[in-house]
Amino acid sequence: MREFTYVAINKRGKSASGELLAKNSREAKEKLQFEGLTPLKLRAKGKSQKGQSKIASEAVSTDPKSKTTGKGGQKGERLGLEFLKRLHELHNSGMPVAESVKLLNLRLSDPFQKEIAGKLWKELAEGRTLSRAMRLLPQYFSESSTFVVEAGEATGNLAPILAKIILHIEEKRDIRNKVLSSMSYPVFVGTVAFGVVLFFLFFLLPQIEEMLDSLGGELNMMAEVLINGSNMLLTFGPFALIGLLVGGGTLYKWSKTDKGGVLFDQNLLRIPLFGEIFYLSEMFQLSSLLSTLIWSGIGLTENLRLCEKTIKNRFLRAQFRSARALVNEGKSLPEALRKYKFMPLMQLDVIEVGEKTGNLGKSIEDSSLSFRDKLTKRIRAMTTLVSGLALGFAFSLVAIVAISIVTSIFQVSKSISY
Repeated sequence: MREFTYVAINKRGKSASGELLAKNSREAKEKLQFEGLTPLKLRAKGKSQKGQSKIASEAVSTDPKSKTTGKGGQKGERLGLEFLKRLHELHNSGMPVAESVKLLNLRLSDPFQKEIAGKLWKELAEGRTLSRAMRLLPQYFSESSTFVVEAGEATGNLAPILAKIILHIEEKRDIRNKVLSSMSYPVFVGTVAFGVVLFFLFFLLPQIEEMLDSLGGELNMMAEVLINGSNMLLTFGPFALIGLLVGGGTLYKWSKTDKGGVLFDQNLLRIPLFGEIFYLSEMFQLSSLLSTLIWSGIGLTENLRLCEKTIKNRFLRAQFRSARALVNEGKSLPEALRKYKFMPLMQLDVIEVGEKTGNLGKSIEDSSLSFRDKLTKRIRAMTTLVSGLALGFAFSLVAIVAISIVTSIFQVSKSISY
């Protein structure tokens, strides 16, 4: 028998730690799950009965790359979302969760969703809860979603919790799709314009120059500037590209350090217009998840710990971690966030009123809707601005090249005498 130390989460979302005896890590996990605990870290220590010293360490990882094979990333999230929708439809109609998953395993035609249903049903048939079964499929279900489901199971109120999870994921995907679609058109226009300019500079303009030389004419000053500029680009361009790659690589490595990453993400938030979009996106996703977790019944301390993991911007994550420490010391949530200027004062006032009236979940949900509306407006403004700049840049480049060529031809035609 080995002695294991563990850190786990109970059904109420609170952390617990201790020691237990088991033959191996699998048996240790089963004992914790039997006691209603979800293991986060599990470490074997000490000596076995044969006197051989062994120290093993295991972490109950939720990283999609470290789990079973499957469709990870955005496609995995989409498949998980579609499965949760089908599951919610059946369970909300009155069918038990286990029976709903079993029926989906029989009825679903999509091979990936059928795989999800099959794996979940296998775990449920062995006596595990839905949340623990979902935790084994992190490529489809995020860690925060599984904890919310666990809280819903503990309170016996799973159907509305599933609805909130679905709404949260759909809104998050909708915002991401808006950003991507808004940038696709400007990128396309800029790429086409750049390709047309390269075609003029490196193919058409040299041929026109040869034609004018044969006629005894010369290119005007604008055309000469374009040709000299293209020659300089060909000469020094590779060196500039190498310099950019080296500088970019250095900046990337620096941004991966703890201090550099915080400073890099802090400066991202200072970029005009785009920085505000990054900030509002983080605030929307955070407040949406925070309200969902509060409605699920998870305690505020554990709620904030889970939300901290979802913040991608490292500067905001550090600020949130500091505010969370104040909450653990007894400060109110809006007071802690106000100290680090984490949210706008108006939203903090709304949250403070909700906390005093015992309606914190609703107030944070209202803040989430406010962040979503602001984010939508900023994305629309960004799309208009970037599209206008891209089109203006494209037409300006093409017009300059075209005018230089046409004026050179006119200049030669005037010098020709009949």
